[in-house]
Amino acid sequence: MNPETPHTQLDLAMSRHALMAQAFELMATALGSFIDERMIDYFADEPSWSEAAANRLGRPAEHGATDPLFQLLVLRRFWGPVFGDFYGRDLRGIIGELIETRNLWAHFNLPEQTDTLERSILAIERLTAPVQPETTSLLRQLRSKIGSTSIDDSTRAGHDDAHAHPPVVDVTALEAQLSETESVFQELQDRYGRTLLELDSSRQIAADKQLRLSALEQHLREIESRTLAAEAFLAEERTTRYRIEWLFVGLLATILLFLVLAIA
Repeated sequence: MNPETPHTQLDLAMSRHALMAQAFELMATALGSFIDERMIDYFADEPSWSEAAANRLGRPAEHGATDPLFQLLVLRRFWGPVFGDFYGRDLRGIIGELIETRNLWAHFNLPEQTDTLERSILAIERLTAPVQPETTSLLRQLRSKIGSTSIDDSTRAGHDDAHAHPPVVDVTALEAQLSETESVFQELQDRYGRTLLELDSSRQIAADKQLRLSALEQHLREIESRTLAAEAFLAEERTTRYRIEWLFVGLLATILLFLVLAIA
């Protein structure tokens, strides 16, 4: 096996660097509007969500919301309150891996193992597929090109094809895993939608019950008020009747007294 030339190594590194740059740019474009919409809702009282988020992250805000690294940092920092209801828990762990890959890319220090880079692009696919599915095909093309750089490695270095053993990546298995993940995610999204509908229905039923309960309470208060008024009226009527009865008794007593005096 012939050794690689420095020129070949440089060409391969630049090729991988350019392909990863395209992958991160595709991610930034796909997630831009999605992140922007959710973060605006979260920082509704702030004039600029990107500046508010940058302050929370302890970073300058000059790169803005379209910077892939800034997007990844925002996803990691605000996952729970902003993005956790949209993405599954299994996706949270890949954010850190992508941040590490982005930092390696920025320092021109990407790993030579193409399977590591392909895994990073697959992680980007899993993030962007629910938001912008049409990006998936472009990312898969980049993933295929990344894998081909290992084959170009042996060709450019003059390796003997009969003795070359390039790393083999089971792309079919990875794609099957992605499809399965997307299917599970869609099922979770459907369940989430049904749960929201059931919750809204329960809230409406509870609101109707509360409204009826309030109406019953108001009706009871009116009955109580009428009852008190009736009791007061009856008490006054009894007092009046007692007065009339005593006046009648007094009148009879007076008449009897006059009759007795007249007879005497």
